[in-house]
Amino acid sequence: MDDIKAVTAKHHEDAAHQFEVAAKMHYEAARHCTSGNFEKSEHLATSAAEAEAVANRHALQALDQYRHHAQEVADRKAEAASEEAARVAKHEAKAAANE
Repeated sequence: MDDIKAVTAKHHEDAAHQFEVAAKMHYEAARHCTSGNFEKSEHLATSAAEAEAVANRHALQALDQYRHHAQEVADRKAEAASEEAARVAKHEAKAAANE
């Protein structure tokens, strides 16, 4: 469980960092655009878009961790319910045989 927490938290941290980097690049691109330096603005906008793509990839990896964890929990619950049902059925069969 701690591993899932650490991995998922790291993905969120990496996504946040990449979004921060992208935001700074967008501000710089706007500044360069305002001063007429379109080439530099375009370069920064492209780099910002790439950083956003990396951030989104990390966000999706975090979501995959959540889905994987939820599936593991559901599987454990289903297994426990199945074992409980088998235990109850065995108990009922034993009680019926003793009557």
